[in-house]
Amino acid sequence: MTGGSLAHQDIVFNLRTVLAMLLAGRPFRAVQQMRLQIGDRVRYPDVVIFGGPLDQGTRTLVDAMVIFEILSNDTVATDRVAKLGEYTEVPSLRAYVLLEQTAVAATLFQPEIGGPWIATAHTTGDLFLPGIDIAVYQGLTFPA
Repeated sequence: MTGGSLAHQDIVFNLRTVLAMLLAGRPFRAVQQMRLQIGDRVRYPDVVIFGGPLDQGTRTLVDAMVIFEILSNDTVATDRVAKLGEYTEVPSLRAYVLLEQTAVAATLFQPEIGGPWIATAHTTGDLFLPGIDIAVYQGLTFPA
């Protein structure tokens, strides 16, 4: 979403910073707001982790391992329903993460082997993905 709040931008920055360190030397890369092709649709997720090298001129991703969206009042319904349905169509996707921007909280969607996508709630500053530990709320404060 263009025109996101300062908290939205800080969370994206924190996420990209941590992911750059965690993914250094690995065959994965994290990008923000890059076009992702899903069938005949296109989305611009806040942050995507994808595998494999791409040409520097690449403008559209066709795979994603992890997709992160930062929720806002304007996007919450789309992120929780429409995008969830679309993103789970990406064969390479291993996790879809919704991050709140008004509190330390995340919803992690992951597929069960051969089964449905399962949601788990996370209410600490750290988010644990398989093989990746991420502190996305570092430096942010929230009203009690």
